[in-house]
Amino acid sequence: MRYRKSLVALSGISVLNLSIALVFLPTAFAGAKLGGACTKPGSTTKVSGKTLLCEKKNKKLVWIPATNSVIKNSSSSNGSSNKVDPNKVDPNKVDPNKVDPNKVDPNKVDPNKVDPNKVDPNKVDPNKSGSNKAVPMGNFLVANPVDLEHVVRLSKFRSCVGHDYSPAVLAKSSASDTSIEGKRSMKHYVIIDVPSSPSRVVKGYAPFDGTLSYSTSGYTMGIAVLITSSDGWVFEFMHVDPLVADGSKVKAGDAVVAVPANNAAAANAQKNAGGTPSGADSTNVFDIALYNPFLKPSNFETIFKHFAPNVASLWAAKGFTAESTIISKELRDASPCVTDGSWNGNFVGTAPESDYVNAIGYKP
Repeated sequence: MRYRKSLVALSGISVLNLSIALVFLPTAFAGAKLGGACTKPGSTTKVSGKTLLCEKKNKKLVWIPATNSVIKNSSSSNGSSNKVDPNKVDPNKVDPNKVDPNKVDPNKVDPNKVDPNKVDPNKVDPNKSGSNKAVPMGNFLVANPVDLEHVVRLSKFRSCVGHDYSPAVLAKSSASDTSIEGKRSMKHYVIIDVPSSPSRVVKGYAPFDGTLSYSTSGYTMGIAVLITSSDGWVFEFMHVDPLVADGSKVKAGDAVVAVPANNAAAANAQKNAGGTPSGADSTNVFDIALYNPFLKPSNFETIFKHFAPNVASLWAAKGFTAESTIISKELRDASPCVTDGSWNGNFVGTAPESDYVNAIGYKP
């Protein structure tokens, strides 16, 4: 009997607990509807795809439509906090497609900024040679290239003596291209006071360290001997005899050529097609030139702009200076030399005396 009463009491308690649980379980929301009563403020539920929020209205808890912010907060509180909103950016996460303007990408080059270590292959720096080394433009002729004892006369740089020797004729460029100098002799004819025999009396020397090479094409008297520096500068002797083997490495001051050439006497009858310089015959004249073929356009220079001071003083003592041996570009542009139309550009007529400089005390 007592056992039976206990069972009845236990059943009553179980029913009471179940009733209480049903009040608070989410399944209690199953009958929720818009405007209907609810029991827990702030709770949400979905009815027919719409989210409802339990909120106090007129002192009663009722279901009302939930706003977007409430829906998002509800989603986060229901275990979806690990989902990323595609429209929201984590400030601590870097977007790989966005660049911090204050941070430089080492692999990206600003197109408006020049990289000093890179060379535009289509643009030539006038101070750089083809080997990308800086080209010296100062006093790099450190040794006297000519034995001055017998030098009595010199043609001026940009004279009308001989034939066209300029970037224009060598590059076969249009004569109308005023950016390239043409119709002028951008070298010096050196006139000496020795006869053709005995030959090889006057010596020529390497003005800087370099590699020596020969050019024999088109020469009836002697050959051309070139000394090329590591920077691309070429000092050229023309109509001379070589004293050093082709391809030799030479040092500044080494004797490399001699004049008159051995065949000077035989060549005497064959005058230079461009006209023998005034005050000389074909046996007692040779040419010297300085240029850099690696520069575009090729750079032709007078030796007097690049002598070391001690070398310049030796020439000045004979009466040869930069001021006395150079015709300005502007003056020659205004009065270009007249050529015969040949590829070599031989000058027509005799050059005026003003195209020469005489050694002190010499009269042709």
